[in-house]
Amino acid sequence: MSKHDRTKSGGFLDTLFTRSAKRGHRNNYSANGTRPVSTNENDNIDMQDIEILVLRLTVEEVNQRFLEILEDMNIPKDKRDPLMRKNLDEKRDMLRMHLKGKAQSEHRSNSRFEKPRDYIDYLKEADRSPTKIYQCVESLRVALTSNPISWIKEFGEAGIDEIVNLLRESKRRREYEKIEYECIRCLKAVVNNTWGLNVILRPDQHAAVLLLAQCLDPNKPQTMCEAVKLLAGFCLIQERNGYDKVLRAVTNAAATPDKSGERFKTIVEALFVEHEMEEKGHRKTETKGELCYHTLIFINTLTNTPTDLNFRLHLRCEMMRSGLYDRLELLAKIVQQAQDQRLENHFKIFNSFREEDFEEFSSRFDHVRLEIDDVNDCFELLKNLVVDTSAEPYFLSILQHMLFIRDDHVYRPAYYKLIEECVSQIVLHKSGVDPNFKSRDFHIDTSVLLDDLVERNKAMETKRVEEYEKKLEELQMARQEAEAEAAHLKEKLKEIEATGVVVKTNKLPQITIPPPPLMPGMTRPLGSGSAPVGNAPPPPPMPGMMGAPRPPPMPGAGPPPPPMPGMGPMPPPMMPGGMMPPPAPKLPEPLPHGLKPKKKWDVDGPMKRANWKAIIPHKMSEKSFWVRVHEDKLASDDILTGLASKFSSKPVKRIAEKDLPDRPTTTKKSVVDLRVLDGKAAQNLSILLGGSLKHLSYDQIKVYLLRCDMSMLNASILQQLIQYLPPPDQLKKLQELKASGEELSGAEKFAATIADVKRLGARLQSLSFRLNFPDLVSDVKPDIVSATAACEEMKTSRKFAKILELILLLGNYMNTGSKNEAAFGFEISFLPKLTNTKDFENKQTLLHYIAEVVEAKFPECLTFYEDLSHVDKASRVSLDNIQKTMRQMNASLKNLESDLNNNKIPQSPDDKFIEVMGKFSTECRQQVEVLGRMQVQMENLYKDLAEYYAFDQNKYTLEEFFTDIKTFKDAFVQAHQDNLKIRENEEKARRARESREQQQKDLQERNQRKLALVDIDAAQTQEGVMDSLLEALQTGSAFGNRDQRRKRGARPTGADRRAQLSRSRSRTGITAASFSSREMLANELLAA
Repeated sequence: MSKHDRTKSGGFLDTLFTRSAKRGHRNNYSANGTRPVSTNENDNIDMQDIEILVLRLTVEEVNQRFLEILEDMNIPKDKRDPLMRKNLDEKRDMLRMHLKGKAQSEHRSNSRFEKPRDYIDYLKEADRSPTKIYQCVESLRVALTSNPISWIKEFGEAGIDEIVNLLRESKRRREYEKIEYECIRCLKAVVNNTWGLNVILRPDQHAAVLLLAQCLDPNKPQTMCEAVKLLAGFCLIQERNGYDKVLRAVTNAAATPDKSGERFKTIVEALFVEHEMEEKGHRKTETKGELCYHTLIFINTLTNTPTDLNFRLHLRCEMMRSGLYDRLELLAKIVQQAQDQRLENHFKIFNSFREEDFEEFSSRFDHVRLEIDDVNDCFELLKNLVVDTSAEPYFLSILQHMLFIRDDHVYRPAYYKLIEECVSQIVLHKSGVDPNFKSRDFHIDTSVLLDDLVERNKAMETKRVEEYEKKLEELQMARQEAEAEAAHLKEKLKEIEATGVVVKTNKLPQITIPPPPLMPGMTRPLGSGSAPVGNAPPPPPMPGMMGAPRPPPMPGAGPPPPPMPGMGPMPPPMMPGGMMPPPAPKLPEPLPHGLKPKKKWDVDGPMKRANWKAIIPHKMSEKSFWVRVHEDKLASDDILTGLASKFSSKPVKRIAEKDLPDRPTTTKKSVVDLRVLDGKAAQNLSILLGGSLKHLSYDQIKVYLLRCDMSMLNASILQQLIQYLPPPDQLKKLQELKASGEELSGAEKFAATIADVKRLGARLQSLSFRLNFPDLVSDVKPDIVSATAACEEMKTSRKFAKILELILLLGNYMNTGSKNEAAFGFEISFLPKLTNTKDFENKQTLLHYIAEVVEAKFPECLTFYEDLSHVDKASRVSLDNIQKTMRQMNASLKNLESDLNNNKIPQSPDDKFIEVMGKFSTECRQQVEVLGRMQVQMENLYKDLAEYYAFDQNKYTLEEFFTDIKTFKDAFVQAHQDNLKIRENEEKARRARESREQQQKDLQERNQRKLALVDIDAAQTQEGVMDSLLEALQTGSAFGNRDQRRKRGARPTGADRRAQLSRSRSRTGITAASFSSREMLANELLAA
């Protein structure tokens, strides 16, 4: 062959074996502008040349060309290797078949103008008639369907843009209706491979998606049917956010002025348009039920694709409001009459997904049954007003949204009040006219409304609780007063029964205040209530010492006389050398009150200790709480095992604790009585007279003092008079100077004037006591009531006693092997220290574990603090302050009674001291006596409480005791809340973990299903992608596991799948005769 022939042959082979390169823009159209002129010089190529060219190829060239064929036909790698292992003759035969098919395709394309660039240039011309454009677009659709992927890639994004522009133009021109339909079919051919899908579903929103959404017009059934197919297929491409882009496009398409704003209205109408046309007597539409079928698929895709339940419910409710709710029964009738198994399956999918979502939603409300039929009269009336009207679906949607209100007793009423406020603003619109229903926006003044409502509810609840607590305190106070009065009357009754004489006593009950403890080496003085010194027995010997031994008998003397009655045995004889024999081993003292030794626990490994101070059994009285405790009955394996696992310890180096610095002693400023000179005293009195008393004359002030008129003499004025009043000798001297007529200053004259009142200082003290008495009572009485009630609660609370038993059990178990093991009780001061013992992870304390055990084993004891309602107030009660105030009132009352006795004769007609202060003295005595008896009762109760819990009331004051109880109570509540929060966080983490696992599982299943359909990120371009997606939608396999439970059939694979694709392509109107060689080659390759 000549060089020219080889060159020509090489160019021809390059043309056949390689992908077409893009050509420059050429003006190769005919004069009439309908078809381009053929300019290819290889139009009349001889097919016999192919045989010669194939035979001349070397082995390497055959393998290279054969590999290019496999890549062009998108043969998978797993099937490519067996084909490459075929012998050389088989490869040459396949090359011949491929070249013949490609040559025929080239000849056909050259004769019918179907080069990609030719179509692009032709569509760019603006002066084409609709008929010519339609013919070109129809031919383009055939070319896009029949040519390989390389042809579509050559058509490129420029060609897609031309289709999109033409589709946009068809929205404005009615005569372009058929062109619009063909454009959508062209787009379907473009996206039937992964390359086209990636172009349309690029990161930014492609105009094609919005134009397809705008094609959802029920008046154009064929066009809408094709658009719905593509949009439903796009929704399945999650890697490119296909669902979000489709939903956004549907929303934007409905936002145009010519639409109602309801984005799903046209979609819902498409379900019934074919049925309505048949009902009106029109002939059957060209779609023949296909529009209803594919629209229902699109609805299922939109409502079932999201993973969030709330969003699915929202979309379904919106779909119902768009007209589907009113015609749901009609849709069921259409499905039944259609007798189409495909339509019935998707209607079942629609109903089953709706029911399953509702069941999932209902399962969120634990222990709540949604009884929709049980309604009140108002709801019945409202339902009757909206039923069978267009308002009914909106009413139903409102009820469904109200189910999402959070389950909280504080916020739920606030939510309903907020809803009521919004409804009132909408219904009772401030403009006086109806709102703008065309707009989706409605401005409601809800600023800080929700917070205000919550705060208002809390304030109302707090106020109500305070009122109840106040009433309870008053009842408690009245009860204690009545008990104290009843005790007093019983004592009087006993005296009357014993003597027969009623003894009048004005003396207050003697309140014994214990003397301070003696210092070492001191003796209590006589008359102090202790036994006489002479009768005191000698002190016992110190521990470890014995009495002095008797001297040895004289030589010749008899044995020593026997001991006197009542005396102990004789000491043993001395050992040689004058030494005493060793003492006999001391026997263990028997336990008092019938106590039995505590059980010793077997503990595996070291544990942290409960650092309490154990109570010695012999210090317990028979009435003590610890005597009746049987904490071992509370023991169980899980409690002790959990304790051992949480509070095990490992040997660690002891770190010497630094001594805490002593608290700095605060030195109280000593209040020194002012030794005021005459000048200073005059200045103080002048200040007083120029202040509160500046409107009164000296004589008027004197009259107020005589009348005991408290309208002008308040507590402050009386206190200043008492403080600044000169001593009696100075007052007497001032009276003498005034009587002699000498001129005095204002302060001296005032002092001389009021000095005429006899026993002025005592009178001022009594008047001041009268004014301050209610405050003194209000300071003391509530404290006595609170402390008394708290002491009673501490002895009667069974829940608190059970918790103490549990603490004793756990502490003895932890202290096994230590000096504090097998304790019978512990001091109450240990309770606040429970938080100091941390578990081995240093995350929780022993108190947290106790709260956990109480909740699990003794849940009735969780609210033990409700039995101790007065502990908080009792923790602020100081017994010293109560005793001091009572002494002050007793002393002031005694001085008042003395003044009354000394002022029986009035000093002047204005003197009302006996009349006013006598009545007050009687009432004051009654109240002070009652308070005294209440104080005695409180102290006796605390003494009994000290005996009950075995502690020294002198060392462990009432305030310290109840402060420790309050601290323990508050810490227990906080520990329980911490446990609940930890469990809540663990439950949230568990649910989140399960949710993530389920999501990952669902994602893997979806990915597997999608990989079976389409691998959008594959390195090689896949064909038949959109066909696969639409098939998955039609069979229902695209909707996940719930559909798989219905045992759907297996997806066709292999030759069956290719046969379906072949049948799908044959429906496009392409004649397969001219492509027999290509189809034969494909079948042979796949069969191999």
